[in-house]
Amino acid sequence: MEEFLPFESNPEVLEEHIDPHGGIRLGKVFEVLDLLAANIGVRHCAISETHLSVVTASIDRIDLIKPVPVSDIRISGHVTHVGYSSMEVVIKMETKHDIPSGDLLIIARFIMVAIDPFSGRKMKVNPLQLENENQKKLFQISEDQKARKSASAAAALTKLPPTEDEKLLIHDLYLEHSKYINQKGKVPQNFVWMDETTLESFTYMQPQNRNKYNTIFGGYLLRLAYELAMSNASLFFKSQATFLSLDEVSFKKSVPVGSILGMHSQVVYAPGSPCNSIQIAVTADVLDIKKEKRETANVFYLTFKCDNPAISVRRVIPKTYNESMKYAEGRRRHQRSLEETTTTDKRIKFIAKL
Repeated sequence: MEEFLPFESNPEVLEEHIDPHGGIRLGKVFEVLDLLAANIGVRHCAISETHLSVVTASIDRIDLIKPVPVSDIRISGHVTHVGYSSMEVVIKMETKHDIPSGDLLIIARFIMVAIDPFSGRKMKVNPLQLENENQKKLFQISEDQKARKSASAAAALTKLPPTEDEKLLIHDLYLEHSKYINQKGKVPQNFVWMDETTLESFTYMQPQNRNKYNTIFGGYLLRLAYELAMSNASLFFKSQATFLSLDEVSFKKSVPVGSILGMHSQVVYAPGSPCNSIQIAVTADVLDIKKEKRETANVFYLTFKCDNPAISVRRVIPKTYNESMKYAEGRRRHQRSLEETTTTDKRIKFIAKL
């Protein structure tokens, strides 16, 4: 299944997606990718939409391979793996010219789930028939990714203590914190306290962004998280930030129309120059006005870099044990991002041919 975004040939479409710097607004593009993934999931199930809904359960990863140009763009995707009610949908975004050899721009992997719109129960989806070697290879890539996710989840800091290497890192950070905590105004200029790297936003959830369940589309939440993280990264760099990737995020709680969504972003890992990339965590909380409750719906981890050679990227130093654990998690995500980028590089030529 494919769709086209005529940024170059249709001024009205471009106006909806342009950013302040004359480039393409990635947050809006992410919304389109999520919608296409849902449509692909519905088509795979081959059932009337009145009997089934497909929602975003998680986003495995989004990688920006090349900057999205102001040109006519093609986005396409297909189901690469299925479970009982879940489907992995791989989306690729590429320049439309010279089809089928346009430049690959974005690779995204969505996990979609089929549910009954009346009962809310998960529904069994059609099995996946692997008809050629390319489909078998994509299926194996998905199996490998699933195994990596399981291993990562089993070793999560919420389940197991930090590794020996991480324990030494946390101790070193503690010693550095102790050295500078009482020296107001005398800390090195190349680092900043983690609690000084936060940025928040609050958005009233409107019905224009709802699905069949009167809850908010996952793609819209992704856009809000991305744009807040981009703002925070740019403020941290003191220069325009460049998006690299989005790590795995699960949509744990639906966000109802009429609620207030509070988003809290923080730079959780920044080793400082010569490394020019950082990790930002965005926590999305649903604020229930009547019950005066605040529940976490999602946590997004995004990697950004600074391309300005004149900028010396600062380090982030935690003050508390809780912040140190965030730092360790951010470090894991950052390392995973680099590893995934290497893995993605090996797949680019293969995916571009599909």
